[in-house]
Amino acid sequence: MTAVLDELEESPVFLGLNELPTPPEPVALGPTWARNPTWQEGDGEYGKYVLPEHTLGWQVQAWVEGIDSHGIYAPANILSDDVDEHGNPLPFRFTAEQLRFVLWMYAIDERGRFIYRDMVLQRLKGWGKDPLAAVIAAVEFVGPCRFMGWANRDMPELGLRKDDPIGKRHGRAWVQIAAVSKDQTKNTMTLFPGLFSPACILEHGIDIGKEVIYAYDGRCRIEAVTSSPKALEGGRPTLVIKNETHHWLDNNNGHEMSDVIDRNAVKAKDGAARTFSITNAYDPGQESVAQQERESWEEEVDSGWRITTMYDSLEAPKQALLRLPKVWIGQNEDGSKLYREPTEEEVRSYIGTMVKRLTGDSWWLDVENIVSAILKPRSKPGQMRRFYYNQVVAAEDAWVHGEAVSAAIDPMAAAYRRENNADQLRAGWALVGPEEPIVMFFDGSKSQDSTGLVGCRLSDGYTFTIGVWQQPKGNRGKTWLAPRALVDERVSEAHGRFKIVAFLADPSHALDDDDDTRYWDDMIDDWHRRYHERYLYWAVRGGQNQHSVMWDMTSPMHQEAFVKAAERFVGELETENDVEEYAPSFKIDGHPALVRHLRNARAYAHPKGYGVSLHKGSRTSTRKIDLAVCAVGARMLRRLVLNKPKEKEEEERTGYVWGTRR
Repeated sequence: MTAVLDELEESPVFLGLNELPTPPEPVALGPTWARNPTWQEGDGEYGKYVLPEHTLGWQVQAWVEGIDSHGIYAPANILSDDVDEHGNPLPFRFTAEQLRFVLWMYAIDERGRFIYRDMVLQRLKGWGKDPLAAVIAAVEFVGPCRFMGWANRDMPELGLRKDDPIGKRHGRAWVQIAAVSKDQTKNTMTLFPGLFSPACILEHGIDIGKEVIYAYDGRCRIEAVTSSPKALEGGRPTLVIKNETHHWLDNNNGHEMSDVIDRNAVKAKDGAARTFSITNAYDPGQESVAQQERESWEEEVDSGWRITTMYDSLEAPKQALLRLPKVWIGQNEDGSKLYREPTEEEVRSYIGTMVKRLTGDSWWLDVENIVSAILKPRSKPGQMRRFYYNQVVAAEDAWVHGEAVSAAIDPMAAAYRRENNADQLRAGWALVGPEEPIVMFFDGSKSQDSTGLVGCRLSDGYTFTIGVWQQPKGNRGKTWLAPRALVDERVSEAHGRFKIVAFLADPSHALDDDDDTRYWDDMIDDWHRRYHERYLYWAVRGGQNQHSVMWDMTSPMHQEAFVKAAERFVGELETENDVEEYAPSFKIDGHPALVRHLRNARAYAHPKGYGVSLHKGSRTSTRKIDLAVCAVGARMLRRLVLNKPKEKEEEERTGYVWGTRR
């Protein structure tokens, strides 16, 4: 799974005498980095990497760069920013890294169908994602981008050999540069005026505007798209470039735009319409489209089925440092160890080597300037890792490591959900037998926040989602209220399906619109009356307010208990093994909402000094964390039940509740 790091910057690690760490090798993802197993040092660069058997990419290269070899000449169609000694633009040249990406992007099978329907390019800031996207947009606009047939002879004028696939231009090319703001589309759209050669413009009748570029009297076009998702619905673009998807969030319509774009691409004949996303490393707490696409690709890889998404990334591994440790250089006269700080030269050398490896073939990046930016006192480590180490790093205030969350997902639950196409909810239930004791925790909301219900098995702490009800998007959500009847049905179903030995519910303090009573109180009271005889642990054991279920979080005593439980939860989830990999002491079901809520949560220092708890960041935040709250509550309740002295059970079961003998 994605190496999601939590940037609580490295505390000093004391190493051996005069010993400093060596920058690790980058993590390379995607077919462009697949090494040829028979290649050896000394063989030269050619053949170092595996290349596709069939691809339109060689013809794309010839069309873009032109041909001037062995008496064969064809002009370049695409120009670079560089000029010759006379000030004339030079032809665009792919780097070896870019060319491998293009070859795989245009790889086809024996039928001439594209191997990959969706492409994602994740790179460090400044690598050149926008210029490459602009070149690919130009190819899709008027270049040889679709399969026409197989060459029955060598065709050097097209850069082809016998039996190579032949490409043709799309007669109705419709390329969209999509983003959630107009400023984002400018990064790519402003490159087009100088991109096409004069001969290319003349041949195809290209008319370059600020937001729309036409060719062939309007039959082909490139356009910037930032309108509402509804306006995009129903279109049939041939390629959509999704720009800076790490900024595509739920609250700026990014999720809905992406969904519409994907639906439009599916409608194309023979799978010829595709999407191409360019992104920096994302913040997993924001639940961006970039994160969704990364996790979707990971699920494809894990499934063992045919992979239809081409994900290309070169990123620093978890152990890459931004701050070097102190070094042990001996001992003082009193026998205590003596350390020294790393020198500036050592720090710059380490970070510079790491960044240089991540730039790939991007010779235009100034590594020295990047190192200086990283080392500025005001720089934020999390941002520096995302921008320049291309690492998926949680925000500095993330409550729990995203990688630890991924490591906690039970593989059996994930496999059941994937292989049996089971519903996302009950896939996690399949691992719990009807006679295995569990506890449940409920967090109620009236409208904007989610309402959640999570279970936890007593035997091993397996934590799973029993229910989640969330405000719908758009107009439907404006008048939505948490469906009490459906929640009650789920609680009843759970009591019929599981052996529930304790159940706590934190009510919302929002009032019912009809009678000004608290929204959930009557229902929670009803749960108490129906099920209290099953429970080994009660929320309130005695007095006039005794109750088996009602556990109000506003109580200072309950707040303190919950904060301590939240700290235990993080510690148990972030347990590491001997090689510093996350090895949580309990498993979760991997329900998408539970995973998302855990990653959404931000650390929160309780004002009364109880410790560090979790919250959504601010009152206006659209992040949902309610299932994370339920998970903490369920594990807290499990501990309370397991630690409950058995000899007191009968004593606590005495007394009257609303006239009912217990």
